[in-house]
Amino acid sequence: MKDLRELMNHIASVWICDEERYPALQGMSSDQRKNFLIKHSLLHISKTSGKIATVCESFDHSGVMLEDDEASLRIDVVKMFVNVIKLAEEVGLTAEDLQDKAPTIIR
Repeated sequence: MKDLRELMNHIASVWICDEERYPALQGMSSDQRKNFLIKHSLLHISKTSGKIATVCESFDHSGVMLEDDEASLRIDVVKMFVNVIKLAEEVGLTAEDLQDKAPTIIR
């Protein structure tokens, strides 16, 4: 991938959200469908946050970052990034929107 737009397009092409993969979408209005997909992306983000929190909580108690924990943390951070990109797509943000808005939020 050369840029964020390509990455977003790739994620959208791989993670297709249709009635075959998500039977609950059947019969939903476009607003209901959008809400379901946003919520589902948020559930993935929450699940990954929990995995990251588990590593951090373990470190707080032991003061030691195990090699396996470090590897898991790296994978989960990438998963979080991909899930956030998918969420951006669900709410209708483009790569350009993300790139334009990020600097104003990061102040």
